[in-house]
Amino acid sequence: MSKKIRTGIIGGSINNGWARGTHMPAIEQLNEFELTAVGTSNMESAKKSAEAFKATHGFDNMEDLAQHPDVDMVVVSINVKEHYDAVKAIAPAGKPIYCEWPLGSNTTEALEMQEWVTSRQLPNAIGLQARQAPAINYVKDLLAEGYVGKVLSAHLKISIDGMGGVADKATAYLFDRKIGGNLLTIVGGHNLDAFTYMLGEFKELSAVTVQQFPEVELVDIQKVIEKTTDDQILISGKLTNGAAASVHIQGGVKHQTGLTLEIFGDKGTIVLSAPASIQFGSHQLWGAGSTDKELHELTIPDSYYRVPNSLKNDSGFVLNIAQAYSKFAQDIQEGTSLTPSFADAVKLHQLLDTVEKAAQTGERQYL
Repeated sequence: MSKKIRTGIIGGSINNGWARGTHMPAIEQLNEFELTAVGTSNMESAKKSAEAFKATHGFDNMEDLAQHPDVDMVVVSINVKEHYDAVKAIAPAGKPIYCEWPLGSNTTEALEMQEWVTSRQLPNAIGLQARQAPAINYVKDLLAEGYVGKVLSAHLKISIDGMGGVADKATAYLFDRKIGGNLLTIVGGHNLDAFTYMLGEFKELSAVTVQQFPEVELVDIQKVIEKTTDDQILISGKLTNGAAASVHIQGGVKHQTGLTLEIFGDKGTIVLSAPASIQFGSHQLWGAGSTDKELHELTIPDSYYRVPNSLKNDSGFVLNIAQAYSKFAQDIQEGTSLTPSFADAVKLHQLLDTVEKAAQTGERQYL
């Protein structure tokens, strides 16, 4: 194996729950990587975080982190409104970049960001980690192998407690449409990406979006803010394989949260469920093929795991990120294209734009 990929994480703060709970343990478990640098908003935090994560360097300047000779690859794990400036600052360093989804606050930003990495021929990956989940890839292969026969319809329902009418100061940005991180882009983006990855693209769709909560109570600071994002998203349409498809994403749900995906074919059925949004894992699978009389639990073959055994029982938060890192390492070292790229992110941004246009105009959209 090639030498370890020395990694710097922008947003690698001990106060960043996502990076601390996923990226850090993933790197720790993988032989391909070594954490050498963390970047935060101020030097005091950077030094504390570097010490806590046993990184050699701490930075409060993104360019300095990216340009440092001890950094081979840069990860962007910060608020979506800062992704554009971060990638703009680090791309000139000429190093591979892994950026969390959404890529930009809007499609225009995402297109520019894609151009920066493409023109420099930089290996790049977008954090759509549901595509790395063993269950998702197993379902994709089962469908390709004809387990359910011809796919007739697919129905995805996601219900979450958050992004309704109650939040806290730290998550207040999720309710400002201009920032670009909201129920449609984050939850919708991850789930629609996994949905089309398994089943194929939409070729036409209609959509309805509804805002049931006009205001949000920030309970920790006892403040009420205006909400400019939707909390109900309904999409119906046809996929390129001719299947009928429906997706319902809703926030602010108090009971029976989680997701259910039902795929019906002329010879069988697959049902996937999870307690939260699709990228977080803990997937459960049931299926019935042409010779089965009823649904039964499906066991995911070991071949769908490319991480150490210590992660195989992980709920999915670390597992899926680690799978993404492992594939990106191969992309960097061998020139493959196993991880979704900024180009895939742009395509997803454009799909979300189409959903919004369908909802705003009331007209069916053809892709």
